[in-house]
Amino acid sequence: MELRKRWSARMKNNISGGGVMAPVADPFDPTVFYVSDGWGSLYASMRLRKLSAETGEELASVLTRDSTRCVHIEEDRMFAVLNKRLLELNRNDLRVRRAYKKGVPQYMDYVSFNGADKLLLMNWNGGFLNVFDLNTEKTRKKKVDTCCGIWKEDENFFLVLNGDAILRYDLAGNALKKLADTPPCAKGRLSQSGRLYLLCKDPESALPKLVIYPSAAGGTPRELILEEPAQDFVLSQDETRLFLIRDNAIWLYSIPEEKMIFHHEFEGEFVFEDGLQVLHETIFTYRWSEKELTCWEMVR
Repeated sequence: MELRKRWSARMKNNISGGGVMAPVADPFDPTVFYVSDGWGSLYASMRLRKLSAETGEELASVLTRDSTRCVHIEEDRMFAVLNKRLLELNRNDLRVRRAYKKGVPQYMDYVSFNGADKLLLMNWNGGFLNVFDLNTEKTRKKKVDTCCGIWKEDENFFLVLNGDAILRYDLAGNALKKLADTPPCAKGRLSQSGRLYLLCKDPESALPKLVIYPSAAGGTPRELILEEPAQDFVLSQDETRLFLIRDNAIWLYSIPEEKMIFHHEFEGEFVFEDGLQVLHETIFTYRWSEKELTCWEMVR
């Protein structure tokens, strides 16, 4: 097993920095992904950009004059969450449908959508779940503490991972219900099968461990000590492997075998984390000094 470079592309602006989203895959089109201009960019030039996953070519962009912190993507439209504003865009060409300024929660890192008129947003350490009404441009708040993820169950119910518990939010009733306590965690992923994966720290060894719940409602978890100082992780589509990330290093972990099966350290560039998306077995690295984004694929 090895990494093979697919392409490298020079970005027009820097695309990294605190509060700047990492590359995000389009859930409806695996041939494209999105990046945001970040630290060191002139505000007048800052854009959200749609790139080809095959070549790195820029296909479309929209002027934001700010970093995009996170996005929510629907089949026909998407929402770009900026530091103090919110943009509703056409998904195909990134044309602005509507810009929201009044009443928008600021510095949000997580977003979900009820499919109609309400966005649920949280800062990772902000302390409140914010429900923004697209029609009235008003925000309703609910005390939640920290946030490691928000996932839609249906138009009314959402799961919230707050660092030490799994919560269910009732949008119509504006009520929270605790489903289960969890070990303290910093990262979480809800898989398509409904399993919940948490990256935690083992209190005895101080090493990262993966805690797998059979469902968001909790149940008896499976715990795997990972033995490497990972900061983030991405789950493969078939839920058999983990990509573990820390700065310029990646590890590939086999869940059925419960062991590391691959390790690589990049020179002079870092692996995107904090929301890193893997397009099948594709990895993005970034060389800050050159504004160079590189796409790698895992081959056997």
